[in-house]
Amino acid sequence: MKTFSTLIVDDEPPARLRVRQLLAADPEIRITAEAADGPQALSLIQHHRPDLVILDVQMPETSGVEMLAGLPAGARPAVIFVTAYDEYALRAFDLHAVDYVLKPFTDARFAAALDRVKARLRHVDVAEMQARLEKVLADLRQGVRAAPPMPASTFQDRLSVRVSGELVFIRHADIRWIEGAGDYLRLHCIKGAPLIRETFKELLQRLDTARFARIHKSAAVNLAHVAKIRPASSGDYLVELDDGTELTVSRLFRQNLGTIHGFAWARASG
Repeated sequence: MKTFSTLIVDDEPPARLRVRQLLAADPEIRITAEAADGPQALSLIQHHRPDLVILDVQMPETSGVEMLAGLPAGARPAVIFVTAYDEYALRAFDLHAVDYVLKPFTDARFAAALDRVKARLRHVDVAEMQARLEKVLADLRQGVRAAPPMPASTFQDRLSVRVSGELVFIRHADIRWIEGAGDYLRLHCIKGAPLIRETFKELLQRLDTARFARIHKSAAVNLAHVAKIRPASSGDYLVELDDGTELTVSRLFRQNLGTIHGFAWARASG
C-alpha cells in the first residue's frame, strides 16, 4: 500500500495536535514532520519533499500563502489549506479545485478533504495539481496584497459568516453590538447571538466603518443602535443601546465613537 509523506504546519500547538490525531488514524498517511511557522515549514519541505502539506493559511509573520510562494513552482507539494473564514480565499479554493477545511472543522469534513487529495495524488497528473496550486496562489497573493479596506459605500448590506459549519448571512442593520469572546466573536443581533471564529481586525474590515465603531478591546457597536452616551463614575463612558444594553467606552477607543458622532467628550465630562 502506497503511503503519503505529510507535513503539518500550524502556529497553534493544539491545532497541530488535532490534525496529528486525525492523520494517525489513516494508514496511508505517514507524518514526516511538523512546523510552527512559515520559515520552518519552508525548510522542512525543502528537506523532506513531502507528498502532502496540511497548511494553516493565517500565521503570524509569514502566512501559509507567502511560505508556498517561496518554493519553486515545480517543488510545491499537494496542499490541504486550513483557514478561518475568508470570502476571497474560499472563492479561490473552489474555483481552482484545491482542498481546504474551515476552522473550526469537524472530523468528517477533514476526512473528506483528505480522501479527495489522496485520490488526486494516486490518479491525477502531478503537473495538473501543481498548475491548480499555482492559480490559487496567484489569487491568494493578490488578495493578501489588496489593501486598504473598501470604502463604506461599496460594502454590501449583508455580512456572511460561518456558524456551526454553515454559511449564514446577517444584515448589518440587525447587528446591535459585537463582543470579544476569547478566540471568537459573538454577534449580538436583533434575533440571536451567533458565535464566530474571527478577530475584531478581520471582521471590522468586512463591515461598514461609517456604521460600526470599536469602543473597547472586547466590544464594537452598531452606531444606529446607540441611544445614549454618558460619563461613568470610573472616568470612562457608557453607551446605552436601544435595547437597554450598557457598554463601557474605554479611553483608548472612545475617539472612534467621538469622531463619527461628533460627540464632544470634554464637554460631556464637564
